[in-house]
Amino acid sequence: MDINTKIAETKADLAGLMTQFQKEGRKVWVTSSFQTQSVPLLHLLSSTAADVEVLLIDTGFLFPETYAFAHDLQGLMGFQMRRIRGRRSYAEQMTGDGQLLHTKDTDACCKLNKVEPMDDLLSAGDVWMSGIRADQTATRAAKQKLETDARGVIRCHPMLNWTGREIYAYIRLHSLPKHPLEMAGYLSIGCLPCTRKWDGSSGGAARAARWEGSGKTECGLHLAPDEGKK
Repeated sequence: MDINTKIAETKADLAGLMTQFQKEGRKVWVTSSFQTQSVPLLHLLSSTAADVEVLLIDTGFLFPETYAFAHDLQGLMGFQMRRIRGRRSYAEQMTGDGQLLHTKDTDACCKLNKVEPMDDLLSAGDVWMSGIRADQTATRAAKQKLETDARGVIRCHPMLNWTGREIYAYIRLHSLPKHPLEMAGYLSIGCLPCTRKWDGSSGGAARAARWEGSGKTECGLHLAPDEGKK
């Protein structure tokens, strides 16, 4: 499928879904990691649902460049942006030996700073839309474009069958910006302490540079509610 056909189909799907959700009176939450791969969905939404509110899950550990990129994209595309944070302060995330939690238990850190802020917002019947793709991880490859989780939250993945190549084709076609750290070798960007440059030498996809050496590929946001619990 050529990129223009892919774009037209995705745009039509998005417009239809947003109309359906509105008629059903559902609250739609859109999350974005605000990296290069996030740009096409944000751009598509800006032309099909101009009043959509995009959530920045602010863990407190994001790269300064990510905060700047998010605000640049907001200014360029005109979407509304809302920042959400976890309930725990830095002091409340210290371990017994005075280290921040992410140095000892990245799963617990992700749960406190990413998963719980979303759990606080979501109610049964809400729609949670994100730009995850099947080619990113095995967990994501098992997803459906539209599914309902155990909480009764509708998960919507409009970019699921897009490839990385198509993402970059879209960006080139529309002359859209890339995350400022990408040229420095950061191809999958999360929190600063748990993101490394990726050159492919260690094998695997770009997400192998996240939580390096742990085998972890998901922060927990895109796991089922009962997965990954400690």
